Amino acid sequence: MKLNKLLSAAAAVITAFSAVSVFPAGAEGLQSAEEVLSDGAFEYDLIDGCYTIKRCTASIVTEIPASRNGVTINAIGDNAFANCNAISSLDIPDSVKSIGDNAFFNCTSLKEVILPERLEHLGEHAFMGCSLLESITLPKTLTEIPAYTFNMCDHLRSVEIPDTVTSIGSGAFYECTSLESFRIPASLKNIGELAFEEWYSIREIDASANDSYVVEDGMLMDSKKAVIYRGLADIEGDLYIPDTVTTIKSGAFSGCRMIENLFVPDKTTVIEDCAFAYCFNLKKADLPQGLSSIGEWAFAFDEGLTSIEIPTTVTSIGAMAFANCVKAEKAIIPEGVGSIGDKAFIGCDSLKSVNVPKTVTTVGEQAFGKTYNDKGDVIDLEGFSMGVFGGSAAHKYAKKAKVDYTVVGRDLSSILFIIVVIALVIAVIAAAVVLMIKSRKSAGRGAKKAKKKAEEKAAEESYEKIVESDKKKEKK
Repeated sequence: MKLNKLLSAAAAVITAFSAVSVFPAGAEGLQSAEEVLSDGAFEYDLIDGCYTIKRCTASIVTEIPASRNGVTINAIGDNAFANCNAISSLDIPDSVKSIGDNAFFNCTSLKEVILPERLEHLGEHAFMGCSLLESITLPKTLTEIPAYTFNMCDHLRSVEIPDTVTSIGSGAFYECTSLESFRIPASLKNIGELAFEEWYSIREIDASANDSYVVEDGMLMDSKKAVIYRGLADIEGDLYIPDTVTTIKSGAFSGCRMIENLFVPDKTTVIEDCAFAYCFNLKKADLPQGLSSIGEWAFAFDEGLTSIEIPTTVTSIGAMAFANCVKAEKAIIPEGVGSIGDKAFIGCDSLKSVNVPKTVTTVGEQAFGKTYNDKGDVIDLEGFSMGVFGGSAAHKYAKKAKVDYTVVGRDLSSILFIIVVIALVIAVIAAAVVLMIKSRKSAGRGAKKAKKKAEEKAAEESYEKIVESDKKKEKK
């Protein structure tokens, strides 16, 4: 399994190869420009009066000529030597100023290459997959090491980089697992993502020539000690990240197999992709409040980790972040986490239950309750169950992924809906009661008025009778 970034890089290489033709070998002499330019060893393009090697057609090559028939060879084109597996050593002449993308991709027998002293351009993936390449010396004319240039050169032990280099691209030395020492050039300003990942053998990093970087306690950091780029492979026991660190870069401690306990300070807000991947003996990771994100593969294959406790400030957990943490028995995901990436907890075979809060709005494919069988196929994790809020993203995930679950509450929208409905019902009832009371009061007032009127009438009649009687007495 590889990161999406690496898959994208590989896809780019494959796409490039799809346009490469297979040229026949064995042509005698250099043919005319109207026909295919070939001398039996190489196919050429004639560009601005110079030859670019388009494709190597010979089975075995040890050197490239500086010219053919008086015409200078000044470039090696894209994919020119790709998959030429019979080449073990190659001397490239100083006439060559440019080496294209994927130029020596997957030359699995190439152990030694001498680069031209006037080389100005080195393409992406140029030596990617040259698994037997042991050393490389880059000329002083280069200012950049492009993306994935020496990716998967897992026998590479020695690299000499001139002080003219200002940038090391993404994945440039990814999976150089045999690299033991590395010197930071004086002019270096940029280190790309995953540039130093999976350095299982790195024992020394020298940053003395560059004022922008410092090595302290086995860690390569920027001069302000706010960013960690790479840790030495022999760091062991307890690892205390300096209090000044805000960011732990991609692959910074990947392959540091002897770290047992990790302590990250409160100022650290970001742990990037693969930062602690393949730390097989890591048992405890003390993560701080204030941490905002955990990158893809950040703790993947940390087989000794027994507990996963996410800080309440974390809002996103990347894809494969805790994949294959096979001994983790507990995972605490707090309120506030908004997204959980694909396969974030896949292969956590000892994890039998997890509660996912209602704040989580995105749960990636196979994030929970899944593992791998012996063939590498994804299967259900036996005995696993989830606690979810009804109607939440986790609830929907559990049903779709056919993972056992228990509804522990309703999500906020459902609760608000119920509250609104109840409030409306109460309001209607209250209005009805008020109307009834008003009606009764109105009826009561009418009765009182009628009674009073009747009493007044009766009193008037009684008074009239008395007056009439008195008049009759006076007459007698």
